[in-house]
Amino acid sequence: MSIHPTAIVAPTARLETGVTIGPYSTLGDHVTLGEGTTIGAHVVIEAGAHVGKHCRIFSHAVLSSEPQDLKFQGEKSQLIVGDGTVIREFATLNRATSGGGGKTVVGRGCLIMAYAHVAHDCHLADGVILANGATLGGHVIIEEHAIIGGLTGVHQFCRIGAHAIIGGCSGILLDVPPYVKAQGNRARLFGLNTVGLKRRNFPPETIRHLKQAYRLLFLSGLTTSQALERITAEVPTCAEIQHLVHFIKTSDRGITR
Repeated sequence: MSIHPTAIVAPTARLETGVTIGPYSTLGDHVTLGEGTTIGAHVVIEAGAHVGKHCRIFSHAVLSSEPQDLKFQGEKSQLIVGDGTVIREFATLNRATSGGGGKTVVGRGCLIMAYAHVAHDCHLADGVILANGATLGGHVIIEEHAIIGGLTGVHQFCRIGAHAIIGGCSGILLDVPPYVKAQGNRARLFGLNTVGLKRRNFPPETIRHLKQAYRLLFLSGLTTSQALERITAEVPTCAEIQHLVHFIKTSDRGITR
């Protein structure tokens, strides 16, 4: 373990073996850092943060600061950061509110680039990437391996589906289905994220089935309910098709098209 002499660490913080803390960084009460995690210079980690193993937190990042929510009344809440996640310079991640379940969660192996913001009560699954300046409103849910382009804003309570990719400078007001590409302010869909699916080693037949479902949902002129009926009747079922259908059926904000 290595703690720079100018760092301030609360006595109640719990540090596992191999942790490194850089100059002028501060850790609040009951912060936990997992084995081998590295904290750069001038990092602020406030109470309620639980950072996993082998994470890298770069200079001037701020973790677990109070939610930017007028309903917050100082209740205890948490920010959970999964193993192997990288958080770059000046990124800000707020802890949660009691009304949102009490936990802001960033999964394992995520990359939060410089100046990105994760608001209170957001839930990011494993492998999510936020490019520079991407900003999430409160209660946003992002499924695994989705990528949010630089300077993109995501409205509160939106969901971004698994393996979706959002182009830079986009404005997201509605849910973005899994496996697709979206771009624009306001965003619209530009087909299946075929390149991303191939890079993640999706079988060719799965990609074909997803393309068939995409055409029925977004290019056929059918209503959503009609398209879902056709998908159920005509597209061979697999886990990805089931997930796509479930995502559409459970959308509260409406679907980006």
